[in-house]
Amino acid sequence: MKDMMSACGVICSECPAYLAAAKGVAYQQRTVDAWRRIYGLSEIAETISCGGCLGPDEDLFHTSGRCLARRCCRRHGFNSCAECPKESCQDLERAQSVWDEVPHIGSALSPADFEAYARAYCGHRSRLSAARASCRDPRPSVPTKNEE
Repeated sequence: MKDMMSACGVICSECPAYLAAAKGVAYQQRTVDAWRRIYGLSEIAETISCGGCLGPDEDLFHTSGRCLARRCCRRHGFNSCAECPKESCQDLERAQSVWDEVPHIGSALSPADFEAYARAYCGHRSRLSAARASCRDPRPSVPTKNEE
């Protein structure tokens, strides 16, 4: 499966909520327990499932539906904020700031917990910057006559 990136650079396809309903209630409950322990979140197992940030509203984890960066991407038909011509915006900054502390929290986790519950959220800013750079790359994808 190809990695799916959110509007702000999180790897949706590696988030424990991604398609969690299909993994069963026991999986969802483990995620609830971990998120409560790690992030202090109070969810119920049945709410832990998401089809990815840019998917339909009915398939989202409830907190993703309020993300203004996500809404903007969907409104403009972008796959992520990397495709936006604006270099920065308040909506993107707000979305990314949610994940900024995860690497610090992650350093206190076991390697297994980090892998399962934190890694997908780390590196979001650099991942989005790299995606933006590749969107802005002026090199043609097909060699021109002078390059042959």
